[in-house]
Amino acid sequence: MKTIVVKIGGSLAVDEAKLLDFAVAAAEMSRDFRMVIVHGGGKDINANLALLNEEPKFISGLRVTTPATMDMVEMTLSGRVNKKLVRMLLSNNASVAGISGVDAKLLEAKPMQNKGDLGAVGDIVKVNTQILEALFSANITPVISPVSYGDGNAWNVNADTAASEIAVALKADCFVLISDISGVLDENKKVIPSLNKELASDLIQSGVISGGMIPKVQGALESIARGLKSIHIVGWEGAEAFKKQIAGSDNSGTIIC
Repeated sequence: MKTIVVKIGGSLAVDEAKLLDFAVAAAEMSRDFRMVIVHGGGKDINANLALLNEEPKFISGLRVTTPATMDMVEMTLSGRVNKKLVRMLLSNNASVAGISGVDAKLLEAKPMQNKGDLGAVGDIVKVNTQILEALFSANITPVISPVSYGDGNAWNVNADTAASEIAVALKADCFVLISDISGVLDENKKVIPSLNKELASDLIQSGVISGGMIPKVQGALESIARGLKSIHIVGWEGAEAFKKQIAGSDNSGTIIC
């Protein structure tokens, strides 16, 4: 049975209609694949941080995470966002379990280095896949919050990075990142159908690839270097487009290879 890793975030995580559309498609596909769903939730985090009167700050697309921010990140991602998605999938007859990288030390992290003062932002150093394999054996689809464990602390790990590390550890047959936009855009705001390391580096250097797309593309390239054959960065174009993307019969976004 093929292993599929799907990362969702952006507006898909907060748009109830789109999220339900995804849940219906994912529930159906989870019966035919070993599927892992990793979610972000940056917009939910920003909304909750507003309650603390704390302005979100980013360096190279990564969230600066103070102790108060880390508490809110964990509550939001491992709590509200995770369980909302789990409930939607359960309602569509999927067998799922919501966990975070902290559970069973699924994702072990250390402080991120050489990126500026990001606070409690972590780099994943190990993926313990035993819990995922146990869930697969029970025909349960894991739904994962990227909050990770290290030295007794919770670490804020970029969801794209967490999904990439999980995909590599599982030697996934297909890895799809669902973004707010339809793929990586060129200088004319048109989707680039395919991207390799050289072109991606040039586009980052020139500023065409910027903001949150930088860690998304860099993480994808690192995963390719470590054995994944291709990574799909797509927008949410509906359930049928999602199924075709995974089946390989159509491409509505950017495939990094």
